[in-house]
Amino acid sequence: MRLRRGRTRPYDRELDHRLLPAVGDEQERVPVGWYFARFSSHLSCGEVVPVTYMSRQYALFRTDNGQLGMIDSQCCHMGADLSRCGKVSGEHLACGFHAWEFDTEGICRKIPGADRIPPRAAQRGLPVTERAGIIWFWHGPGPAQSLTGLDFAEDRRRHMHLAGRVLVCHTNLLPISEHVTDVAHWPCTHSPGRRMTSVILRDEGRHFSFRIQPAEPDSTRIHHFRPYALASLVNPTTALVTPQRGPEPAETPPAMAFVAAVSPVRPGVTIATWGLIVRKLGPDWLLWPVNRLWAAFIWRLVRRNHDADFAILRWMRPVAKDLWSAADGPTVRAYRRFYHRNLAPPP
Repeated sequence: MRLRRGRTRPYDRELDHRLLPAVGDEQERVPVGWYFARFSSHLSCGEVVPVTYMSRQYALFRTDNGQLGMIDSQCCHMGADLSRCGKVSGEHLACGFHAWEFDTEGICRKIPGADRIPPRAAQRGLPVTERAGIIWFWHGPGPAQSLTGLDFAEDRRRHMHLAGRVLVCHTNLLPISEHVTDVAHWPCTHSPGRRMTSVILRDEGRHFSFRIQPAEPDSTRIHHFRPYALASLVNPTTALVTPQRGPEPAETPPAMAFVAAVSPVRPGVTIATWGLIVRKLGPDWLLWPVNRLWAAFIWRLVRRNHDADFAILRWMRPVAKDLWSAADGPTVRAYRRFYHRNLAPPP
C-alpha cells in the first residue's frame, strides 16, 4: 500500500480555495447524462484525487491495474476524507485512518482485525467510464446509459487524445453549457467579420445536433473549420464539434474533433473544459515525431481560438429576463428546450 496524491492542477487549487469550508447539501438540478470528471492523463495508476461535483465531494482514483472508481470522500466509518488520506492498495482504496478498503463501486472489502464486514460498510459510488482521453461520471437515476458519439476515438492507432484547459466559472451550468450553440458570437471571438448561421439537424429526446456555416455560402474557412462545422450533443452538456467540407456529415472519422464539456461543481460554480481528438498522419512506428508536431500545432491553434471564449465565460451571469434579437438565431432557444426536457427528476 502506498500514498500517491494526484498531481495538483491550477483548477484544483482554485476550487479548493472556493469550496472550503465543506460544501453543504444544496444542489442544482441538471440534466441526466455523463459529465466530465478529469482528463485521463491527469490521473495515473495508483493515484487518488479529491473532486467536487453536484455539491458532493468524491474520491476519484485509479487502481494499480487501471480501473476507475469515484466514491463519496467521507468514510462511512469515522468520517475521514478518503480523497486526501486514502491510499490505493491494489484494486481498492484504503482509508488512511483505519485502513478500511473499498472497491471501485464503494463496497467495503476488508477491515483489518475484523472477521465480519457490516452490511452498511459502503460508500456511495458513481458509474465512471473513459472515452476520448476523458474520465466521465454518470448523473441520473437508474442504470447508466451508453456513452455514444465518441467510439471512433477509441482507435488509438489512428487517433491522439489531447487534454485542453479547465476553467472555473462563477455561474451555474446552463449559461456555460449553451455557449457552444450560440453561433452569433462567432464573428466576435472566432472569425472576425464573418457572420455565422446554424441549421438544426435533430432535436428530439436526448438528441440534439446542428450545423454551423457562413451566412453567405462560399469556400472561405470558418477559422479552423472549412467551411462547415457539425456540432452534436453527446451528452446534455458535452458537445462534439467536427469540421466538415460539405453540409452533409462525412462518412469517415474527422481529422480533428473538438470536445467541449461542462460540469456543475455546486450552485454558482461550474467548470468548462475542452479536449481534442486528432487523427494521426500515419502509424507511429513510422511518423511518431510528425504526429506529435501535428498534434501540438492543432492544440495551440485551438487554445488560441478558445482563450477568448474562456475569458468571457469565466464571469458570465444569467440575466433576469431573456432579451433576444433576430441575429441570435434559433439554436440557443432550441438547446434550452433540450436542456430542460432532460433535467434529472427532483431528489
